[in-house]
Amino acid sequence: MILAFSAITFGIALMWTSAEKLEKYSVLSAKQFGLSPFFIGSTVIAFGTSAPEMLTTFFVSMENKGTMVIGNVIGSNVANLSLVFGSMLLILAYKKLNISQDKSILINLIILLISSLLVWFLIATNPFSIYTSAILLCCLISVISFWYKNSNAEEIDSFAEVEENVFFKLLLSLIVLVFAAWLITHGANLILDQYNLGQLFIGYTVLAIGTSLPEIAASVSLALKGRYEAVSGTLIGSNIFNGLCVLAIPGLFMRPEMSYGWSYSEWSPLLILLFLVTLLFAFYIFMLSKKEQKAGFFLSFVFLSSYFFSLYYAF
Repeated sequence: MILAFSAITFGIALMWTSAEKLEKYSVLSAKQFGLSPFFIGSTVIAFGTSAPEMLTTFFVSMENKGTMVIGNVIGSNVANLSLVFGSMLLILAYKKLNISQDKSILINLIILLISSLLVWFLIATNPFSIYTSAILLCCLISVISFWYKNSNAEEIDSFAEVEENVFFKLLLSLIVLVFAAWLITHGANLILDQYNLGQLFIGYTVLAIGTSLPEIAASVSLALKGRYEAVSGTLIGSNIFNGLCVLAIPGLFMRPEMSYGWSYSEWSPLLILLFLVTLLFAFYIFMLSKKEQKAGFFLSFVFLSSYFFSLYYAF
């Protein structure tokens, strides 16, 4: 038991630092290729913050624990929009700050809602099929292509920053992140074997919370600096990547045993909760794009309480 918690704790610590570095050097690398800030934010940063989910999903899938993958995806997305965004709202409400959003974010809210419905439908049918993986990856490529075509390359200069050996540092960050993901997965499997806890519960708690730490750290840091506009965009991109990319990984293995222990009817309430939180998040961001508003404690309480309620249900 000590070994399991030590592996998870050390893995989370490594993931926290390496994910932050991966995000930084991904942005710097993307700028060297002349990509716009919008495209960097919606793809590179979102990919960087979703990298922990992808890697842990890969290691979990190698052990045919597909149900744990579902828990990781659902738990990470709920954590992003309730725990992470709720924490940001709480900080802004405490500082009595106003919030606003650019109208250009509306199309991303629509993509988020559509992808959420698609993920819900595929999880309800057959989430471990190669056809499911193909559909999700095709949708992901289409979304990235749309973002790229609508990006504005003229804004690149605002991100001016020079640093040497960017690709080496990017590769090193990725290697450390892979090792951290393996540690967390190894610790989660030890707990699973010792206490006979459900795969979905372990995925929803240990894996989801551990892999969501980069988003939590980034959003709190941005909120404290008053850069709250960047948080919602990153969370939208991260949830889209989690649904369309992370969920596609198990089906690529094409193993029937991946679905052992999975029961949609048992966990459908968590998917309903995820969509309701996504809908509330999208509506609130939409209202902010219409008019600047003061951050309130009540809404932050709604988001945060929904997360802890989901934990209680998962248990």
